[in-house]
Amino acid sequence: MNEEIKDKLRQHAGKILLGGTGALLALSVFTLGSSLLSDGPAATDTQADALVQKLEGNLGDAQTKVATQHAALLAQLPGMDIERVNRDRVTGRSLLLSLTDSSASTRTVKEQQMLLDARYDFLDHESRVLTEFVPEWMTATGTTKGAGTTYTLADLDIDVSRAQGLNYSYTGVARLDPIRVGPDQNSAAKSEFAVFTYSTSQDGTVASLDAYRAFSKSRNTLAAAGEEQPSRKPTG
Repeated sequence: MNEEIKDKLRQHAGKILLGGTGALLALSVFTLGSSLLSDGPAATDTQADALVQKLEGNLGDAQTKVATQHAALLAQLPGMDIERVNRDRVTGRSLLLSLTDSSASTRTVKEQQMLLDARYDFLDHESRVLTEFVPEWMTATGTTKGAGTTYTLADLDIDVSRAQGLNYSYTGVARLDPIRVGPDQNSAAKSEFAVFTYSTSQDGTVASLDAYRAFSKSRNTLAAAGEEQPSRKPTG
């Protein structure tokens, strides 16, 4: 199975190689044509030969550069199914949103626990997500007093933490910014940070999930790190 994954990656990387050199060739040909046309009928064979030699040299350099990047890609991803990772990241984002959207609801903690328990087979009555994260999140965001603060997902990073056989594990860090403060909440509501881990099987089925709300010092550290980086749209 690992060999099949490697072959698949090599095929995709080959497309990147061909696509990259093809794009560079097309750009160079366009440049050549534009140069000749700008001179009109006065363009000489000498000019054309010189431009062709320059084109061949540029193409050779481009092929070498892209081939190097191609080899580096295969070296870094010897057995990783990138398409699956991208799908699993979307799954992770959906899981996070499902856990945190309770802040704007009028459900009780018990009702939210039952909702998640019924929705996800990998959660049970002993799950830390149900017994710790949900009650803490709903209390902190004011949901236990009615509809709490509404948050929007401002930043999300999900990385592969482990690939063992056909099972992939991920770690995610999310920042959620308040966009509407609940009636019983302080108007100076701050951003919330959540750290979560999950794993998937080969078919994309989630096998496990855990989540934590970042506190004081760790939250401030995450905030400082985020301010040092250029802002970007949520990814996953």
